[in-house]
Amino acid sequence: MSNPTYLSTSSSVSELVASLGREERFVASELPVWCFKKVTDIVEGIEMRLSNMAGGYPFDFAGVKWASSEQLYLCGEFTDEAIQREFLSVTSGYAAKRFIKAKYKKQVREDFLTFRLQWMLFVVWQKCLGNADFRAKLLSIPEGVILVEETTLDTGGTAQIWGCKNPELIEHRKELTDRIKRWSGANLTKKALNHQINIETNAVRNIGTFVGQNNIGKILMICRRCLLEGIEPPIDRALLSSSNITIFGNRLTF
Repeated sequence: MSNPTYLSTSSSVSELVASLGREERFVASELPVWCFKKVTDIVEGIEMRLSNMAGGYPFDFAGVKWASSEQLYLCGEFTDEAIQREFLSVTSGYAAKRFIKAKYKKQVREDFLTFRLQWMLFVVWQKCLGNADFRAKLLSIPEGVILVEETTLDTGGTAQIWGCKNPELIEHRKELTDRIKRWSGANLTKKALNHQINIETNAVRNIGTFVGQNNIGKILMICRRCLLEGIEPPIDRALLSSSNITIFGNRLTF
């Protein structure tokens, strides 16, 4: 095995935390990678609704009900209360990032990169604390697998910060999708065809190499391990406190 000390859902919290910000290379043919991209992705019978964009996991924080963790995370990038309220005005994390953040990208805090990993860990943990369905989803992921957000086709500059790219796998899945459409497309409803494509393409995970920091995958695995052990993640609360993060004009205390 190319990386015998690979980090997975079985790794300790301290090992996972120490790896934040470090680039990883996962040889897919040798390691049990479970990657997710769309909220509809199904791997071995489990819906991989793990991304920050996934709806259906509302939670309360700072006196506000958040429709997605993405919206709370994005608020940390800005100090302007009006911009933050725009993030809350939409019903999905995708809309918040795609349509609102795009308007204000020049107003992102200059120091955001210094605390974004710890802020993301804090935000995802708040979703764990505030939503039982999300806790159950994380705990349904088996021991020993590597959670990876697949970001091969993402064009943003943070694709390999939060996830990993694996062009060879994605090309193979595209070819498989085309074959399924040719063989089964005329005999299935659109819904049934999409379900078959989902199941069969996500069953193929052993091709190519995943490359990236995979910080979302690591944060999810940290939170899962902490839930299992009944402990809090070792969030750098001193860093977050010194970063003067505000929500709607109120400074957060950590």
